[in-house]
Amino acid sequence: MNPASELRHDIADWVLAMPAAAALGFTFASLGDGRCETHLDWQPRHSHVSGAFQAGPIGSLADFTGASAAVSLLPPGTAAATVDLTVKLLAEARGEALIATGRAFSPARTLTVAAVDIDVVTTQGRSLCATALVTIRARRPPLAASSSLPTQT
Repeated sequence: MNPASELRHDIADWVLAMPAAAALGFTFASLGDGRCETHLDWQPRHSHVSGAFQAGPIGSLADFTGASAAVSLLPPGTAAATVDLTVKLLAEARGEALIATGRAFSPARTLTVAAVDIDVVTTQGRSLCATALVTIRARRPPLAASSSLPTQT
């Protein structure tokens, strides 16, 4: 990712304005050129047992991260929605935070696929706890700017 596209604020703002994304409480560390990194700090609402992330927040973080990476390859203002999400939980996600790293494959006319790896952060470091594939469907042509869709800034 080059420094000029370190964070596509147009996409980040669009995603974080979604009620589900806002409720999850994650942040963007980087976003652009088909790549995305998000962070989610552990909170009791993300858990089924103390200190461990439940599968739902892990899957949601994978979805938002992969979709954002994929949208960053599309023309500014293009709307998109997830049409397929596959998450594989590889290990218990017990730790202080999750870091999701997404990378999109070549965008197509309608469908774009992204792969996402999710690491759990502990006092001993980072370790892979989940991986996912996210497929988005682009709606073209881009909708009017007044529709609250991302435009490049």
